[in-house]
Amino acid sequence: MGEPLANYKRVVNAVRRITSPAPDGLGISQRSVVVSTVGPAPAIRKLADENLSVTLAVSLHTPDDELRDTLVPVNNRWPIAEVLDAARYYADKSGRRVSIEYALIRDINDQPWRADMLGQKLHKALGSRVHVNLIPLNPTPGSKWDASPKPTEREFVRRVEAQGVPCTVRDTRGQEIAAACGQLAAEAERLPGANPSARVQVGRRSRTIGIPGCTLVVGRTSLPVVDHASGLAGFAACAV
Repeated sequence: MGEPLANYKRVVNAVRRITSPAPDGLGISQRSVVVSTVGPAPAIRKLADENLSVTLAVSLHTPDDELRDTLVPVNNRWPIAEVLDAARYYADKSGRRVSIEYALIRDINDQPWRADMLGQKLHKALGSRVHVNLIPLNPTPGSKWDASPKPTEREFVRRVEAQGVPCTVRDTRGQEIAAACGQLAAEAERLPGANPSARVQVGRRSRTIGIPGCTLVVGRTSLPVVDHASGLAGFAACAV
């Protein structure tokens, strides 16, 4: 969990291992691997110098520094211009198109002028080596944010593409059981006569799992439980 490029050495080692031929690795093509980042510019440049051909995905979410400083606080250290410059360096070194991740949030970052600005900045910085992956926000109880209406979404795509930048909308799956991205809820509880545990609720189904240091058992699958809330939820999201 967290920012991959903040754990740079382990991430690069993992990429090399899973893309190595069997039996040493999994034999997965580097072009099928995506490294997603919020944009630490020096680390992006360092990754480019590894001469890998993985896809770089930059979680941008807005084209202006004022809003991104709030949505993605690391922007205070590496502003958008610096991130896009590093992304261009990666595209030039790898020959791969950069994916720009953009979670569309109603009345926050879905304005027409932001779509225009996004397209203009990306076309100027990356030319033909960029693609926008628009992500509809999944409804999450208790969140102050909501997904943009479909007409707004379509207009956003149209305006980005009008600037010469390909833009597609990610297919959202799992909403019917509240298991789409961002919807997993974990509720901690103690069971009488047992070790402290957590019950992970996914839609109408739930599973009881052990405390950190124990084992997560879902059906016939067992996975280690890590020692922080986001990791616990992440393992459950993969296994339930």
